[in-house]
Amino acid sequence: MLKVIFKTFCCILFSLPVMTTNAQTDIVKTAIQETGRQFAPDSRTAIFSISGEISDDSLCILKGRCDNRQAVDALLQRLNQAGVKYVDNIQMLPDKELGTLNRGLVTVCCASLRSGSRHAAEMMTQAILGTPLRILERDKEWLLVQTPDNYIGWIPANSVSLQDDAGWNTWKEAPRYVYTAYQGFVYDAPNNHAGIVSDMVAGAILQANGKAHKGFVPVIFPDGRKGFLKSNECCDLAQWAARPLDMKIVVQTARQMMGSTYLWGGTSVKGADCSGFVKTAYFCGGVILSRDASQQALTGEIIPANRWRECHTGDLLFFGNARGRVDHVALYLNNGEYIHCSGRVKINSLDPTAANYRPDDFLSISRMENRIGTPGITAVKAHPWYFNQK
Repeated sequence: MLKVIFKTFCCILFSLPVMTTNAQTDIVKTAIQETGRQFAPDSRTAIFSISGEISDDSLCILKGRCDNRQAVDALLQRLNQAGVKYVDNIQMLPDKELGTLNRGLVTVCCASLRSGSRHAAEMMTQAILGTPLRILERDKEWLLVQTPDNYIGWIPANSVSLQDDAGWNTWKEAPRYVYTAYQGFVYDAPNNHAGIVSDMVAGAILQANGKAHKGFVPVIFPDGRKGFLKSNECCDLAQWAARPLDMKIVVQTARQMMGSTYLWGGTSVKGADCSGFVKTAYFCGGVILSRDASQQALTGEIIPANRWRECHTGDLLFFGNARGRVDHVALYLNNGEYIHCSGRVKINSLDPTAANYRPDDFLSISRMENRIGTPGITAVKAHPWYFNQK
């Protein structure tokens, strides 16, 4: 009998560390998951890639990467409250290796952002010339960056001019031009027969480099190249951004893209996907929308799909599957018609009696015009990456 009791006691004794380790593992896992849901619910716009490993001495080794100090502090507080001992090996972004150069400006007409630091990786989005970026990390010839709509991806380093805080603030205070024509060029001399420095797309931004003369304005690229823009194809950025949202401009941009080929990840008049298409149209009106359709559908004044006859020009229409998953977005025009990019930019109708009716699972409507300044709908003039806010 004593032997049985002794064996039972030994089994309990030796199993206690295992139970403790398992319990700690569960606590750490739960703390990481809950903190991630709170601070980084969307991995497209935040980095919270953290894991915790319990060592033999019941010490938790925290590893991974995060771009939000507040999120890491919240996680550590949870672990402290749970009595978990830990070593914080989490890499904070921006990476210290970047030094003071943790800002950037896009130097090419349309730069592609990818899911990994290689050209073969999926193109996730684009950033056009003059787009300000937050630099998070470097991997050889690639930079992990965040765009003004908070989207995160890898961009070739040779498409970006790195900036420190001083250079960043100087750019935001400097006179700049925004390209307001559809597509065009920067010339190497102020005449129509000059050579080409770069192509341009609607919404691109360049710093002024002097006064307008004979129909041209001198400009300077973030990487130091110089050139000339036609005066009638650009506008002072501050004046442009100060104008109220004009749906005529949004619709004009959208209609100019009629017939354009669908481009996965595209966000310019040269080519766009469905959400990049409406995002481009709104940006030409001075408003920054969230990047993807599923993100856009959560913004603005949300209206039930069955009230489509109440739509205003410029409302966003969201489509998806029977389970309610959003996978497509369109821009409402009028009289039941909408313009969207599906294979190409084209016009269809919500009206079942119309010849161009498209039988999709229509899920919801979002009105942007009366929600500017709310999450996911930001006026360029109010974005601190474009202008220093007073």
